[in-house]
Amino acid sequence: MLLEIQHHLQFTYDEFIRESHMEVRVEPRSQGGQIVHDFRLALGPSTMVTRYEDWLGNAIHWFSITDYHERIELIAQSVVDTTMPSGPVLDLKDPMPTGTPGVDLYDFTLFTGPVLCSEALDALHADLGLGKAGSLGDCMRLLGDGLAERFEYRKNITSFDSTTDYFIETGAGVCQDFAHLGLALLRRSFVPSRYVSGYLHVETQDIEPSQSHAWIEFYSPSNGWTAFDPTHNRVPDERYVIVGYGRTYNDVPPNRGIYSGTADEHLEAHVVTTPLVEREHPRLVEDGQHIDLPVYRELPGRDGASELTAGEAAASQQQQQ
Repeated sequence: MLLEIQHHLQFTYDEFIRESHMEVRVEPRSQGGQIVHDFRLALGPSTMVTRYEDWLGNAIHWFSITDYHERIELIAQSVVDTTMPSGPVLDLKDPMPTGTPGVDLYDFTLFTGPVLCSEALDALHADLGLGKAGSLGDCMRLLGDGLAERFEYRKNITSFDSTTDYFIETGAGVCQDFAHLGLALLRRSFVPSRYVSGYLHVETQDIEPSQSHAWIEFYSPSNGWTAFDPTHNRVPDERYVIVGYGRTYNDVPPNRGIYSGTADEHLEAHVVTTPLVEREHPRLVEDGQHIDLPVYRELPGRDGASELTAGEAAASQQQQQ
């Protein structure tokens, strides 16, 4: 499926701030199952953007704004061709692991951040019968059906830093919570597993908008890394677009940053995915564009405060770096 994806992030502040430093992970990966034909990043206020990759090959764009501002806007546009086939998840005959795997997979067996090893997890693991699973296929069937029966997808119950224990207690949450609990249950069974961040295309966007989404992959000796979506209890298909891999959400948040000031921050995020018949543009990963938002050398309200144009702001940033 050829998809155009637009991810719009808008940060607003109730007071002027200075010294914003932010990194974003919004560029889909090019790998087996998907190819990125085009990626463009527009950002305002105007500033220089640096692209690099982390230890798992996820693309990160980093920028800083050192003049006074009260708004940051970012639009990431991608064209991605997905061919992800439905894998034989429930038919996998690999026996369940009996101990910690080798060093290459060790990071994906750890209980870290929001993924907790606890009495609540032990109780759920036993209740789902995962300790009696005879194969990886049986394990995933029990896990998917068990979470679907016991937990409800509901927004505004959990937050970005909610733990698996909190999700177990409340019984409701969003895709991030389902993914974290899936990881915890698999790691409790010594199955290496990793968090996947990305996008999910929805056909009826007038009813249910497309969205940033999270699911998991687990390691099968016979099949390699294998995807599963515990939120929907299904195997991901060509509607899924991968942006990044991590041990948990903490490794791959869409945005992370700091700023200087006492203002409260408000974030609005929107994702629109559109199927295409053919791609119209060449791939331009480094094709940076600017959104014309003002910045100020002096805090507005003081004598001498003046608005900078987009070109002046970019020049000012370059001189300070």
